[in-house]
Amino acid sequence: MDRANQRDVGVAAGKQRGLSQSGLEGDGWRNQLQALIDAHAGVRVNGNVASFRTRQLVATELFSVFNTLRESLGFKLQSPHNLSEKHIQALVNHWHRKDRAVSSMRLSLSVLRKFSGWIGKRGMVKSLPVYLPGVDPKDLRTSAIAERSRSWSENGVNVEAKIAEADALDEKLGLMLRIAVVFGLRRQELVMLKPWKADRGNALAIYPNSGPKGGRPRLIPISSELQRATLDFVKERTLKTHHLGWYVTRRGKAASLEYNCAEYLRWLRRLGISRRMSGVTGHGLRAEYAENEALLQGLVPATLGGEADQMPKDEISRVQGQVSESLGHSRLAVTNSYYGSFTRRRSVKKPAAPLPGVESGVPRSIEPQAADPRRHALTPAERRREARRQRKVRRDAARGFSDQLSLPLNGKVVSLGGKVNIRRANY
Repeated sequence: MDRANQRDVGVAAGKQRGLSQSGLEGDGWRNQLQALIDAHAGVRVNGNVASFRTRQLVATELFSVFNTLRESLGFKLQSPHNLSEKHIQALVNHWHRKDRAVSSMRLSLSVLRKFSGWIGKRGMVKSLPVYLPGVDPKDLRTSAIAERSRSWSENGVNVEAKIAEADALDEKLGLMLRIAVVFGLRRQELVMLKPWKADRGNALAIYPNSGPKGGRPRLIPISSELQRATLDFVKERTLKTHHLGWYVTRRGKAASLEYNCAEYLRWLRRLGISRRMSGVTGHGLRAEYAENEALLQGLVPATLGGEADQMPKDEISRVQGQVSESLGHSRLAVTNSYYGSFTRRRSVKKPAAPLPGVESGVPRSIEPQAADPRRHALTPAERRREARRQRKVRRDAARGFSDQLSLPLNGKVVSLGGKVNIRRANY
């Protein structure tokens, strides 16, 4: 991000961080844009209150757009109200020349579409294909449905080994990764979680003021020994009134929520967790949790080879609904972005006989595996093929025996007792 954008994003989040905006005096268009953001960004299209993350995203996009128009494209707009269709066309052409991702361009247009309503020009911003008539419309489509698993395990990342590495780097990071893999929390929920307060005995409570998207509270059922043992382990290492995040920055100052979220990402990159380095992100642990929760209830996700006819439609909807609620959503379709859509998996060959059902615990092994020295030399396509090959090996092995599941809870691998049969029926 260039210096101008950094300054503007800082202005947009100034109220939250207690920053002064006095440095903007004399910079008319910036003050006007900030006033529009303050007046409108806090309300969603449906009238509900927008989250801090949404307001920050809108502010970041808008300041970036106007900086690009003024500094890169030469449009000396004196007021944000002067934005017109020619400016939108110039922006899209500029993004396309820079090979910007389709999803990113669509996001920016969505923000501009909302902004055009603020300045009385509703309907000015069109869809992306209108601005790029020379591009095949198929190349401008995006889908929220997962075509392949986004979990760490299915992409060749050893969860247990990464948690052990995290423990060696920073104790708080190790605790947060444990919670992430067995409860599926978002990044902001992780750093704000107060384990002692959240423990409701048979459920983990996510309160409205503890970071959920849109302030939506939820109860995540504690249904396995691994979840119970993990939460107890984290509580033993956290003061009763403390959250899991960092209280002090690396420079010894009080750490803000913004700092905590950024610090979490910095530590993940130290672990080698990023889309570029390993093909997965921290959000992949939510996909891991979603897949595991579905497997525990007898539903093989589409990303793991499951078919639409593996159980009655209403039963699939019931499982998807429970998983969606645990993730902090209400719509069943949300689960498609975590473990795919069954309508796209009708041609998968079934095995000769179904496998035993899940008895307890987490439905797949996270035992340490030997690292592949070729891992970081593979292209994304080669990594996916290798992950599919390894998945097939694990499935074949599961047909013959059950795996003992464990997590590094006490600085070493601690068995949680009992055998677990991996559910791989009807796929």
